[in-house]
Amino acid sequence: MLKRSISLILAAVLMLAVCVSAVSAEETSVVNEMYIYTDNTGKPMNVRNAPNGEIIGQLAQGEKVQVVSFVNADWAEIRYEGAGDGPAYVSRRYLIDIDPAVLAGLVAEEQAAYTSDPLTDITAEIETAVSVEPYTITVRPARVTSWVETRWFPCQIGPAIGRYKASEQLVVLKEMAHYLQVQDPDTGDVGYIHKMFAARLY
Repeated sequence: MLKRSISLILAAVLMLAVCVSAVSAEETSVVNEMYIYTDNTGKPMNVRNAPNGEIIGQLAQGEKVQVVSFVNADWAEIRYEGAGDGPAYVSRRYLIDIDPAVLAGLVAEEQAAYTSDPLTDITAEIETAVSVEPYTITVRPARVTSWVETRWFPCQIGPAIGRYKASEQLVVLKEMAHYLQVQDPDTGDVGYIHKMFAARLY
């Protein structure tokens, strides 16, 4: 009886180990495609062999990369041919989930649609709002040393609610043509942020 109990326990442990291994393999194999966006200067971004490690290469503005995982709030591991068999890392604050060329067109489209009446512009933006399954974004200022303000209205002239630095995270509640309705997970405050300042986390 004792031997049978031990055998059953060992079988259960073995099965659990197999399941955990399968989950781990699945998690590490997930790859997200993102783009390099280095401020407004367009300078290349350094690729390193470790967070804050040795520089092993560079990536150009607008280049697509495959993100293996987000190491922490500051660094992401990517697939990079120049790394050989070793890992490669880039700063998360230079990653966005939309092609910079598409982003520039989005901003130009928004500016062309502006009227002389802020209420008209705000109403037009709100009319495009669609509720989504909440997901997390990381804040991406135009310059990494700067910040992004969330606003009461989906408009740049709206009063500011909060101020967020690069890599801080917000939860998206609604998507609009040019803005996102977001919530601060710490304070519960809800406001609006322009899509150009947000990178989706998967």
